[in-house]
Amino acid sequence: MSDSSPYTDKANVARWRTRLMHKGMEVNGQLTALLARQNATMATLKLPNEMEPGETKEEKLRRYLNQIIAAQRRLGSEGFGKCATCGVQLPVLALDDAPWLEECGACFAQSHSNALPF
Repeated sequence: MSDSSPYTDKANVARWRTRLMHKGMEVNGQLTALLARQNATMATLKLPNEMEPGETKEEKLRRYLNQIIAAQRRLGSEGFGKCATCGVQLPVLALDDAPWLEECGACFAQSHSNALPF
């Protein structure tokens, strides 16, 4: 692992790890509230791509939590920060905002014509 890469830089990895942890706790809390039949406030969550227009709140939260967990597993590896489709490096600023991103903007636009990547 080379420290010259911004994707494996210790400070960046620590920042992304913290962001993923906080977002994972937030999503897990919303999912727990939803499953407990309480009113989960989806408006406070910046949900990633709306891949399935008919998804239930539970499905959206589970998908989002799975994206976060997958990003936590990739974090610090050579695979983190690369588009899962074409392999291009994702912008560091985009990862600062949403470290769970899996695709670059171009690939995301091709596969999800009416959705935002984060």
